[in-house]
Amino acid sequence: MIDLSQLDDNTAERILTTIARARSRSQPALPPLADIQPALTGDFHVAPSGARTAGGDLARQALTVLAEDPATSLAIESMAAEEDSGRPGAFDGGATIALGIAAYFALSTAIEIQRDKQGKWSFKLKVRPASQAAVTKLIEKLVNYLPG
Repeated sequence: MIDLSQLDDNTAERILTTIARARSRSQPALPPLADIQPALTGDFHVAPSGARTAGGDLARQALTVLAEDPATSLAIESMAAEEDSGRPGAFDGGATIALGIAAYFALSTAIEIQRDKQGKWSFKLKVRPASQAAVTKLIEKLVNYLPG
């Protein structure tokens, strides 16, 4: 098993965006990015710390959550073993936004996302207790990564 905390920033971001790109075809519509941070802070009582989360840190934590699924863990290990081609990825132009969206897709595997009749987004944890700490840490990193 690979130690995800040891992945360099580029590798972690590459793997996360690859997984998000593959899974985004089957995910429900993404809430506007401007709505994600306030909803997460309200539903999970996580306040922005004022310290901005680095993209690599966000990607590593999202991969930690995703790796709790054995099949996804194998895919992550396989991609981590590959050499980076050095070519810019499809998300290169909007890397900051893309990474936030990729982390959102990782988060959506562990939380239930709903929109009420008034258009307000809400997030409810749907994970095993063992992984709740990893998901909470991802929420904290995402809140401090997104502009808000």
